[in-house]
Amino acid sequence: MRFVKFTFVGLTSIMLAFLSLGFFHSDFKYENELEIKASASNSFETFINDSLKSQWLTGFIEYETLTGSAFQPGHRKQLKFKQGDQTFEMVEELREIYKGEKIVFAIETELFTGLNELYFMGSDDKCTLKSYTTIKGSSIFYRAMFYILKSSMQNQTQQNYEALKRVIERQKESDNIGS
Repeated sequence: MRFVKFTFVGLTSIMLAFLSLGFFHSDFKYENELEIKASASNSFETFINDSLKSQWLTGFIEYETLTGSAFQPGHRKQLKFKQGDQTFEMVEELREIYKGEKIVFAIETELFTGLNELYFMGSDDKCTLKSYTTIKGSSIFYRAMFYILKSSMQNQTQQNYEALKRVIERQKESDNIGS
């Protein structure tokens, strides 16, 4: 009986510690940075080109405009993704856009909300992409879970940006061959 009691107390303590993460860390931020061998304007144009998203954004299937005009603040679109046998959706709302320089968009899902700020800086032959992401879970449980998964989410974002880099540099090479 004593074993059951201590096991119950131990499991309860672990659960409370887990949930306290969500209580004390309501949101979290992470940054990603990447050097690209292409201009900031070309990198930006590739990033916003929805027809190329499936080449670099893991699991991306399609999008559908919900409201607003493309590339205008307030434009909302529903993005669809597939991972394994599961399909999930998120709503992306464009908050700010400065062509060739900066794009800010909010993300909403059932599990979390987020804000992404991306900056494209550089010269004609080299660009630095800087990304600042803020994530907030929709409940204390999800806040704790996403806080624990922060490094995995940051790594997945970096992998997506590395794939974006390959798409951008491949396009630059094909443009140079055609010239």
